[in-house]
Amino acid sequence: MKVSPDAFLDDGYLNLFIAGPLSRLGLLAVFPRVFSGGHTGHPAVQIRRVRRIEVAADNVVAYADGERIGPLPLTIEVVPGAVRVLA
Repeated sequence: MKVSPDAFLDDGYLNLFIAGPLSRLGLLAVFPRVFSGGHTGHPAVQIRRVRRIEVAADNVVAYADGERIGPLPLTIEVVPGAVRVLA
């Protein structure tokens, strides 16, 4: 799935995916395009490049890449050079 096809691992930004209101039929129409990255042109889809984001809601648990992070509120920030990867 290419949820954010223009994202880079090393550009110092998070690509924030925002899905606006969609009916069930609208979701069924746009969802298959996620596999090719073609959904990014849909009017209900926004992708913003950010360095930091704060997310808050009552009684909500945050997940990232399918993994449980913990309850909200949550601040997520890019820290360039914080992780060194050898390949």
